[in-house]
Amino acid sequence: MRKFISLSAVLALTAAVALPALADSPATTTTTTTTTTTTPTTQAPTPRSHSHWFAGSVSAVGGSSVTLGVLWTGPHDGSLNGQSVTVSVDSNTQITSGPNRSPAQLSDIQNGDLIGVRATALGSDLTTLTATEIHISCNCHWVSGTISSLAGGSITLQVKRTGPYDTVLAGAPVTIGVGDSTVYIQGKDKTPISFSDLEVGDGVGIVFSANGFFKAPGFDPSTAVFTAKRVHQWGHKQVPPPSSDSASAATTSA
Repeated sequence: MRKFISLSAVLALTAAVALPALADSPATTTTTTTTTTTTPTTQAPTPRSHSHWFAGSVSAVGGSSVTLGVLWTGPHDGSLNGQSVTVSVDSNTQITSGPNRSPAQLSDIQNGDLIGVRATALGSDLTTLTATEIHISCNCHWVSGTISSLAGGSITLQVKRTGPYDTVLAGAPVTIGVGDSTVYIQGKDKTPISFSDLEVGDGVGIVFSANGFFKAPGFDPSTAVFTAKRVHQWGHKQVPPPSSDSASAATTSA
């Protein structure tokens, strides 16, 4: 009997020790690991800035832009030919004028001026053109000859002599328009006269502008529009040399 009691006590003591131990044992946990693969994002390359060259007649001038009808382009800018193009002008744009490339400002550019433009654009987007250089051509050509006919708004003469950049007109009949801004002078003293003082057969020297660039591919002087800036009358069949109008004659390569 005593042995049975002792055995029962031992079993009870063992159970008392084992149960708290089981209660303190951590529960078994199953962990699932998920691996996420991230694909790197490919960014589009930033468009490179490209240089362009074109020239034409100015149709509008803004506070920070100039618009021109393109008449002549560089070898890689043919898509601009014949287009109306607006170019931004900023503080870094270099503007020059005339054969000596004298410094000029945007305000010096007038409608009808012939200008050459070097500009940059982002990639192939030609709507983002910003001018780096603008050159204002003097657009002053010169011919002399004898008047073959006179109309209300034009003079036709048989060309005998030309300026250095107008030789394509030598020997040809050329019609040059006149307007309210055309100046008329006579002889060595450059006496002011008027259109009505001119006569068929008079020898004259004419400083004029053109609506295009003589050097531009495709320029056709037979269909071009010429406008007289100054008509210098010298008398019947007296054909003057270029030196007679040297101050304003034919010093442009346009």
